[in-house]
Amino acid sequence: MASKWARLSVGQLLMFRTNVIAFASSLALALSSLSGGTQAKGSADVAAFRDLIATLARQHDFSGVAYVRIDGIEFLRTAWGDANRELGVPMTTSKIFAIGSRSMDFTIAGILMLVERGKLTLTTTLAEVFDAVPEDKAGISVEQLLRGQSGLHDFPALASDWDPDLAWIDRAELERRALAQELLFEPGSDHASSHTAYGLLAAIIERISGQDYFEFLKANIFDPAGMRTTAEYGTATDQRVPDFAAGGGPARMGVPNIPPNWGRVSWLVRGSGGMYSTLDDLLRFYHFVRSGRALSEPYGQVFRDDNVSLDGSDRGFEIFSASDEGGSDQVLVMVNVPGGGEALRLLAKAGEEMVARN
Repeated sequence: MASKWARLSVGQLLMFRTNVIAFASSLALALSSLSGGTQAKGSADVAAFRDLIATLARQHDFSGVAYVRIDGIEFLRTAWGDANRELGVPMTTSKIFAIGSRSMDFTIAGILMLVERGKLTLTTTLAEVFDAVPEDKAGISVEQLLRGQSGLHDFPALASDWDPDLAWIDRAELERRALAQELLFEPGSDHASSHTAYGLLAAIIERISGQDYFEFLKANIFDPAGMRTTAEYGTATDQRVPDFAAGGGPARMGVPNIPPNWGRVSWLVRGSGGMYSTLDDLLRFYHFVRSGRALSEPYGQVFRDDNVSLDGSDRGFEIFSASDEGGSDQVLVMVNVPGGGEALRLLAKAGEEMVARN
């Protein structure tokens, strides 16, 4: 049973890839024609990117938001289509999106904060944190969990779970399932995406800090970074239904299909999903972890390295980001309706090439 969320890459130092994104060479030619065959920096590239958004929106009938910064200068902040088609709510750059596996970056930052504070190390093993760890998993380190080198399966859901994301299990059950898995490979000998590993990292944050996972993130990351809208499924503060972008499916839960209607976050996805945010909150997060305010060297470098990430959901939300070393060039695109998957991948290729050129 496959999870609703799939991540293609995480920051370069902690990066693992679960899929290879393949694009036809004709896309590069199309983008070149949009920009008059040039690779000029700044406005020419962004104009071509804006035109590509408009073309794909017509062809694929999808909605979303996009942001482009080149050499530290904001060139583009735009929204198109509908946030909620049934209610006739237009998309704006302030709308709230489910962000899926993008939550892994919050977990990475939380773990590195605990490492920097001396609460654990990257070589800390499962046997040092959890009780009765089987011999084959006792030596799995925090670093191997982060890097996709643990050998743990990708998802902790079982066939008996009514939904691989939303079925409720608590932390104890997540830990039991993770430690009972038959490993895919000897830890450290290979790479494979593992949301299960990130669930254990979230559990480590709770065990080491003595705080609830989300409360730790809120106190140490979200509040200091000024992220006022980022929260977990099943929760809402002063937001209203029109504040959310509604997922276009094919899987839907609740009317409308928005995160507050999906129930409290299960440990099937805690640490690797189960959260929502906005364009500006995500920009605040990456600025915070790159600025030196959140993490000192060498830990902050994890988020300053060049990065390309693509996350997706069959509940109808997808997100792409690309940045150069240091983050002076950055592209972030979020979409929310059917047809967006293929269109986003075309935008992702164009955005990645734009960052690479500038």
